[in-house]
Amino acid sequence: MIGRVEDALVRFSRRKGDRARPASPLLVELLQASDGELVESYPNGLFRCEIRRGAVGSGKEATLYDTVPVIGGESLALLRGAVQRICETLSPEQVKPLTFARLVEVLEQMAARELSRIRDMGLVRELSRLAAFEAVGLPTVFALSRDRNVQEFFVDSASSPVYLDHAKHGRCETQIFLTERERRALETHMDTFKGYTLDYANPSLKNEFDVFGTTLRVSLDLDPLSVSGFSLDVRKLTSNALSLDDLVVMDVLSAEAAAFLLAMLEAGVNVTIVGETGTGKTTLLNALDEALDPRLRRVYIEDAVETKDLLERGYHQMKLRVDPFERAGGAQRTKSAEITKILHRSPDLVVLGEIQSEEHSRAFFQALAAGVRGLQTFHSSSPEQAVRRWLELHGVSRANLLDLGLLVQMVRPERLAARRCVESISAVAGRPVPGESPEPSLHRLYLREAGSPLRRTGAWEELGIPLPSFRRAAFLSDLEEKIEKARSPRQREAAR
Repeated sequence: MIGRVEDALVRFSRRKGDRARPASPLLVELLQASDGELVESYPNGLFRCEIRRGAVGSGKEATLYDTVPVIGGESLALLRGAVQRICETLSPEQVKPLTFARLVEVLEQMAARELSRIRDMGLVRELSRLAAFEAVGLPTVFALSRDRNVQEFFVDSASSPVYLDHAKHGRCETQIFLTERERRALETHMDTFKGYTLDYANPSLKNEFDVFGTTLRVSLDLDPLSVSGFSLDVRKLTSNALSLDDLVVMDVLSAEAAAFLLAMLEAGVNVTIVGETGTGKTTLLNALDEALDPRLRRVYIEDAVETKDLLERGYHQMKLRVDPFERAGGAQRTKSAEITKILHRSPDLVVLGEIQSEEHSRAFFQALAAGVRGLQTFHSSSPEQAVRRWLELHGVSRANLLDLGLLVQMVRPERLAARRCVESISAVAGRPVPGESPEPSLHRLYLREAGSPLRRTGAWEELGIPLPSFRRAAFLSDLEEKIEKARSPRQREAAR
């Protein structure tokens, strides 16, 4: 592992003998504005982000995203010189421990020294950070990750432009292309700093990169899996993370529903968030996790770490990183193996991230049967489809489904728009069958009709909340108080 990291550092350092070779253009020299009607413009460090309406290659009207440099000529010359010098002088001995974060930190410090003649310390900081990512070959990743409105961006092939999901404007097209150097840098850093090998037999990998406080989940697919030879998906995990209050103000869910979910989790009811890709499942999971009592002992089992780091705020968090699902054939630290061991870690709440496979599902329901409760996400278009998938594809017994607790459905009403919301909250309860075991059935507790807010579907006593009867009365009394406390400040904020 160390040898591979050192080799990577050497490859990405420009040797002094290469000075005669023309330097690659910097990102700020490649970016340009598109044509189209300007809709919005806002600053983003060394760049200005512009949203326009215009035609794309297919001729269709689309939302266009530009990131335009705002660096003066003198600063650009200093930046170019700093990038060249830090590439020439970097040595593996300077980067200890040998991690991607430490590599970027060292390069940023080196660049800051090169740029010390600039008196504006804020400008020095921004230029040195860009210089560090220019040196490692990932300037486009840096620029897009710094925009708090960019939630996820994609590349379909080596010759395709970047397109992205914007928090306000939804799906946006761009004129930004990854250079060959950037594509090779992604492959190298994904391979080097994860501890796995990208090769013909294992052409797919996920990793997390930290960009000065913003955590990115990077998914890379290469030949032969990717037909085009190169496909990229970069999701932003922690930048501009939304709280439960934020989600209420945005009408992702109501104040009452938010208080209800928290009360159910505190009462030891399992909550599974279901929905299609990009509907905001992980955002809601993080918001609920953050809003729960910090004293609860949380145990997380994830392959890509998508949960918030709350340790510095006094929360009790034990996080376990397992091998990616995509590498199950050679995996040694699997999610299912850690799920089966979870009771030995004495959790109050277990956060499993995404339940992906039949193996995950079987281990998940085994943990539920042993009394483990917590938060997780599952891909499906509806609660009913989730139940069918577990029953028919993953071989889970009907009796085990009775341990599910609540299913929260997230949706994206318009596929390319920015809005995400909770469409329903359902309880999994047992329907009596004469002479047989109870049949699992779904009861809608909250439902969002088209164009309406999320509303409770009936009186509490009629809803079949999955709690023991001897606890239900006290729980409902406490819940009404929680809802009243939650509603007032959130509604005042929403009305501003």
